[in-house]
Amino acid sequence: MGKSIFIFIVILQTNLSLCQEKLTYKDCVNLAIKNNLSLKSASISEKIAVYKLRTSVGQLLPVITANVDNKYSWGREIDPNTNTFIDKNLKAYTGNMTGLYTLFSGFYNLKAIRSAKQEVEINKAFQQKIQNEITIELSQKFIEILYFQELIIANKEQILGSEKQLEFAKLKFDSGVISESEVFKIQSQKASEELVLVTNLNQLTTNNIDLKQLLNIPLEKEIELIKPAFLVSQKSKLEETEYEITKKAVVINPSYSMSKWIENKAKTEIALARSAKMPLLNLKYTYGSNFSDSDPYTTYNDQINKNIVSVLKLSLIVPIFNQFETKYKIKQSKLGYEQAKLETKIEENRLSKVILQAINDTKAANKKEETSTIAFEFAKKSFEADLLKYELGKININEFNFTKSNYKNAQVELIKSKYELLFNTGLLNFYLGEDFSL
Repeated sequence: MGKSIFIFIVILQTNLSLCQEKLTYKDCVNLAIKNNLSLKSASISEKIAVYKLRTSVGQLLPVITANVDNKYSWGREIDPNTNTFIDKNLKAYTGNMTGLYTLFSGFYNLKAIRSAKQEVEINKAFQQKIQNEITIELSQKFIEILYFQELIIANKEQILGSEKQLEFAKLKFDSGVISESEVFKIQSQKASEELVLVTNLNQLTTNNIDLKQLLNIPLEKEIELIKPAFLVSQKSKLEETEYEITKKAVVINPSYSMSKWIENKAKTEIALARSAKMPLLNLKYTYGSNFSDSDPYTTYNDQINKNIVSVLKLSLIVPIFNQFETKYKIKQSKLGYEQAKLETKIEENRLSKVILQAINDTKAANKKEETSTIAFEFAKKSFEADLLKYELGKININEFNFTKSNYKNAQVELIKSKYELLFNTGLLNFYLGEDFSL
């Protein structure tokens, strides 16, 4: 019976593992970028900006229109053939084609094209900014999940160790070697470790939910993250001064690029506003003819050929006064440009602070990983030695628990430092223009 249950459990676990979708870090990034709704919205905005640019370019071409009129009248009316009044039913047809071309508009169209190009670049930078934010957030969740998974394994090992100690202590108590309070202390220690395990399991569940939402996949879908190889080396990049690294990282950051494009567009808006002070020169050409049934003796073709009209018109519009509208638009555009420059500087300062923090975190993570490794090695040796002493009765439970607590904390710190170094190194590389690789 017991063997059957064991086989059933093995088969069940195998089926569950087969149902899980295994994802590498790169798989998660690709899935998040593909499914993210904000990124899809930004992509649509970029396409809209591209169409607006094409519309602006189209403004350089002439406007051509065709017009056809079909008129039925009765009573007193002007005959289009003789230009005199007649008093009878009349059918008249008029058709013409008109071309309008702007010869000069204060370079408004060229500046509008420049503004539209800058809007496209703003949308591209915004799309990249969202993609970067998704990548950083996803990387953090990915690493946190791996961290809690490894922490949970360590928790379970600690609980197994406490269970063995509890069994050993009960044997000692039954033999009268130790008091019952010693057993209670181990039971209390085991219960505390189980509480930590429950807390970490809850944290793991929360991070799994956050990751699935980032990937935009069903919450009930089972996934398994493939653990990356821990190959971290950042010393070469940290040979430069932190301020040199920061300057490089700020310039290539899409948030800063976006601010600079907004600043450039605001400057172009000043030129657009000034275009309204310039005269407007248009060239218009019209070609057409008409036909009516008032003259039954003239054929349709003869009337069309006879009534052909061809008009070339050159018009100049000079702005003189428009209630100070242009004047204040220019002032508003100048203020908008000054505001955009301030926003660029604010973003530069913000990014500098973030990147400097990433550099310092990477330096600290390097040092912390080194010291945590050494601390864990000595804590492990001390724990193994005191475990032997405790089993031989040379130290009491309080002394052993103190050593065990140090060993447990050192193990947790080592796991934490390893993942902190992995994340901070990847983040700094990412700020310097490389892919966020784990």
